[in-house]
Amino acid sequence: MEVYEELRQHLDKHAAGAPESPEIIEILSSLFTPEEAKVAVATPFRPATVKEIAERARVSEEEAKTRLESMADKGLVYAREKDGEWGYALLPVMPGIFEFPYMKGVKDDKLECLSRLWEEYLIKHAKEMGKIGTPFARVIPLGEAVESDPAVLTYEKVYELIERAKVVGLAHCACRTAFSHCDRPREACMVFDDTCRYLVERGFARYLTKEEMKEKLKEFDRMGLVHTVNNSQDKLQFICNCCTCCCGFLRGVKEFKIPNFLASSGFIAKIDEELCSGCEVCVERCQMDAISIVDGVAFVDEKRCIGCGLCVTGCDTNAASLIRSEEKPEVPKTIREMAAKILDARGKLADFIEINR
Repeated sequence: MEVYEELRQHLDKHAAGAPESPEIIEILSSLFTPEEAKVAVATPFRPATVKEIAERARVSEEEAKTRLESMADKGLVYAREKDGEWGYALLPVMPGIFEFPYMKGVKDDKLECLSRLWEEYLIKHAKEMGKIGTPFARVIPLGEAVESDPAVLTYEKVYELIERAKVVGLAHCACRTAFSHCDRPREACMVFDDTCRYLVERGFARYLTKEEMKEKLKEFDRMGLVHTVNNSQDKLQFICNCCTCCCGFLRGVKEFKIPNFLASSGFIAKIDEELCSGCEVCVERCQMDAISIVDGVAFVDEKRCIGCGLCVTGCDTNAASLIRSEEKPEVPKTIREMAAKILDARGKLADFIEINR
């Protein structure tokens, strides 16, 4: 099992981390053959050529290419062609080697067995990563929930972020496929640009038009799903349409009380008592149990509210709105800045830079 511990240590040098645990070794040994693991340990997190990886792994280019293609087909290694040459990059624990194998929506016997291990491991992973201080993801409300606020920033406008992307796509939600705790839509994970192209080319996702994606978001919002995105201002990597029964981000906050694992939207729900009919729709739609009815009027527990806006988009009387929270979370300007902050806090920044030279 030595090569799998070596692979775990390699994955732990990524911002996403790979904390020690018996479960992760069992997971890696199920997903990677020993020969693939040897090549994976030599694969950086930025695209590198077959020749570069073969030299690092001390195998022939032919063998490296075979192993890399096998891993790319399984959703363990990212692959892209540029200027006629293929580049490969090892995927992190998340978003990556947990999610991608489930994104085809087919759970075979191997993935069925891995689901139990992943559920145990991801709780440990979340608790460890929650200590860092910079969340991986943040909540983002639909535009309809914040359009009345003229000070809304570009990175808070999900429709504008979608428009910035070159290509967009849809895949099956790994959490719902793996854990099956609810009957909400499985095909609900939205992906973008290079990751989207890779996933579509390898059969893990399908392309959408940007208008189709916006309509899907509205559909998921009507179903009461919380929208979360990567915690940066520059561009979208993913949009998860989440529930507290399956989603690791929401479960981390609500069920396991892990601080700093998911950033709020920077807004908080407010109820106009004069307009509130006490219909309890907002109570039903709030996945964080932040709203209750007190004396016939909706009451918001601000400590629980994450600013998702589901109460706003579901309110027929316009009694609910989102206002700026007093403590607005800082959102890193770029994905790279977010990763650097996390790596620095974990003491892994130098290691990450070294393996990606």
